[in-house]
Amino acid sequence: MSVKTKITVIGAGSSYTPEVIGKIIDYQHTLKVDEISLLDLEDNLDRLKIIHQYSQRMIEANNETIRISYTLDRKEALEDATFVLIQIRVGKMEARIFDETIPSLYGLLGHETIGIGGMFNALRTVPVIYEIIEDVKKYAPKAWVINVSNPSGIIAEAVYRFSEFDRFIGISSDPNQATKTLQQKLNASPGEVVPYFAGLNDLSFILKVYHHGKDKLDSLIEEGYSPYKEGMESLIFKDMRLFSHPNLRYYYHHDEMLKAYLDDMKKGSIRAKEVVSIEQQLFEKFKDEKTIDLPKNMDQRLGRNYADTAIGIMDAIKNNTKAYHVINTVNRGHILGIPDECAIEITSRMTNRGPIPVHIGELPLQVRGIIQHLKAYEELLCDAIYERDLDKALLAIQTHPLSRSFNQNKVTFKKLVEAHEKHLTYYRKDS
Repeated sequence: MSVKTKITVIGAGSSYTPEVIGKIIDYQHTLKVDEISLLDLEDNLDRLKIIHQYSQRMIEANNETIRISYTLDRKEALEDATFVLIQIRVGKMEARIFDETIPSLYGLLGHETIGIGGMFNALRTVPVIYEIIEDVKKYAPKAWVINVSNPSGIIAEAVYRFSEFDRFIGISSDPNQATKTLQQKLNASPGEVVPYFAGLNDLSFILKVYHHGKDKLDSLIEEGYSPYKEGMESLIFKDMRLFSHPNLRYYYHHDEMLKAYLDDMKKGSIRAKEVVSIEQQLFEKFKDEKTIDLPKNMDQRLGRNYADTAIGIMDAIKNNTKAYHVINTVNRGHILGIPDECAIEITSRMTNRGPIPVHIGELPLQVRGIIQHLKAYEELLCDAIYERDLDKALLAIQTHPLSRSFNQNKVTFKKLVEAHEKHLTYYRKDS
C-alpha cells in the first residue's frame, strides 16, 4: 500500500498560492499528491476561501482528483503532512510598507530582506516560524518543511541553530531563475547545466557552471554574459571571475542604490504599495468563477520561481531523483570559514534523505570577507531573537555591512519598533 502524499500550505491566503497549485498539477504525474491542506489566520479567511475555490476549479479543469481543503486549525492542517510549505508575511503588506519607507526618513535603505528593513521582517517572522516548527514536530515530525517566507536565510539560520529540527529547507527565486537563464544560453535541457552557487541567501555567488562535465564559467564571463537581468555589470564579473547575486549592487554601489531608492520614495514609488494594487487586481480575477488559468498579470507578483523551485524540490525528495537545486541548508563544513551549524545558500542534490550539498571548501578571497561579515550579522541577530533581546538586535544592525552611522541606525530602529509594536510582543520582558 502506497503512502499518502499530503502538502500543507501555511499562509495559503497569499496570491502566490495559485501558482503553487499550478505547479503541483504540472508535477502530478510523478509527485502524485493525494491531499492539499490550505491554512491561514482568521483575519485572512475571506482570501483563503477565494484561493480554495479557485484552486478547486484549477484541479477539476485538469481532471485531477486531488482533495483540497482549507482550515484555520494548524493541527488539522499539519496532521499526516508529507511536505509543509511556509509562505507567511507577519504584519501583511502594512508592515512591509513600514520596512520600506521609514528607513528613507533617516537616509537609510528600506528593503524587505536587506539591512534594517530586512531585520525587522525577521524580528516579526522568526518567532512565528518557531511556533510552526514546534507544531510540525508534534503533528508531522516526518514532514519536510520548505520555507519561501522572507528573509529566508535568516529564518533558516534561526531554525537550524535554535529549533532542533533538520528537515527544513529555505529557498529563494533568484538562483532558480539564473539556472534557467544559463540553460537557455547553453541550449541545454533541465539538469544538463549545474551552476555551483555558494554564499548566503540573497548574496550567493556562482563559482562554476558545469555543462556536460565542463566548467563554462570563464568563457561566459569573457563574452560579457550575465545570468541575471539586473545587478552588477559584466565588467565587475570579469574582475571578480565569478557571477554575483544582483543584491551585491547594494554593497558595491551603495551610494548609487541609496540615491535611487530615496528618489523612488520621493516619487511615491514603493514596491509594497505596488504589490497591494497587483493583489487587489488578482483577487478580483481569482473570485471570477470563469477564471481557471493563471491571470496574465501573475508575473507582476514575481512568485512563479518560488512555486517552481518548491514543488520541484518536493518531487525530487519524494522520488529520490537527486536533481540539483539551490537551497538554504545547514553548512556542516561544505563552505569553510562559516560555522558548521550556520545556514548557507548552496547547490545541493535532493534525495529522499534530504539535501546533499556540493563541497565548496574555501570561498574565493574576493568574496570571502563580505560573506563572513554578513554571516556575523545574521548570527548576532538570531541570537537576539532567540534571547528576545531588542538591544542585541540594535547591536546586530550596527554590525551589518551596509551600516554607515550608529546614530542613523539607532533613530531608525526606535521608529520601526514603534511602528511594529503590535507584532513585537514576543520581545516584551513579561511575555
